[in-house]
Amino acid sequence: MRNILLLGLLLLAASAFASEPMADSTKVKKKKQLTQEQINKRNAVEKKFQKFSKDRFAIDLLGTNWIYNKNGAGFNGMQTKWWSRGINIYFYYDFRIKKSRFSIAPGIGYSASNIYSRHGLVEDSLGTHFDPLTSINPTVNEASYKVNKLTLQYLDIPVEFRIKTNPDKLDNCWKFAVGFKAGIRVDAHTKIKTKIGSEVKVNVERRFPDFNLFRFGPTLRIGYSSFNITAYYGVLGVFKKDRGPKANEFAVGISFNGL
Repeated sequence: MRNILLLGLLLLAASAFASEPMADSTKVKKKKQLTQEQINKRNAVEKKFQKFSKDRFAIDLLGTNWIYNKNGAGFNGMQTKWWSRGINIYFYYDFRIKKSRFSIAPGIGYSASNIYSRHGLVEDSLGTHFDPLTSINPTVNEASYKVNKLTLQYLDIPVEFRIKTNPDKLDNCWKFAVGFKAGIRVDAHTKIKTKIGSEVKVNVERRFPDFNLFRFGPTLRIGYSSFNITAYYGVLGVFKKDRGPKANEFAVGISFNGL
């Protein structure tokens, strides 16, 4: 009799112990369930994010330079510096093609490139050419020149054809864009800074008519999330035909884009 009672108690305890986890498991599942109102709020937030996260704003930090023959006419052995640099600040608007991974993004923005060298820009009756700084001003030695750069600034209209691996999650996808941009020159100037003893002089000259007023060429941008590699090649020469030496610009850099 005592054995029967002991067996009954053991069975009762096992039954109670087995039913406990099932109750807990059911309780956990109920906590993970979302109400329809919560689901609607989450969808609204995601929709709002997708509306504004379209790669609309891009800042490109560039290494800029020219493709040219340094021994060609008008250059007189000029060697541009590897640290020549520039910047693009562009605003795009992304038009997605239906619900695909493809989109077209026209834009507008500002671009500047700085070309550093030890040659100065000279204009005369024959057009524009470059001469060594020491030959332009023999009274100033080479070491006294601290800065010598040519700056070109443009108002650009870029257009990109974009492909994204996941258009609905722009912060977590690969992006590839090929495009084209055209620009109009809004400024061209040179800046020469010299230091002789304790005296520092800065000379800035503007209004060089022999530079091409327009530029255009293909663009490329590839990367992940908001970080991309970008490139550009100028099809038009930097100078007008027969008014300056033959050179084409190019740029390669890092692009930060989002919003």
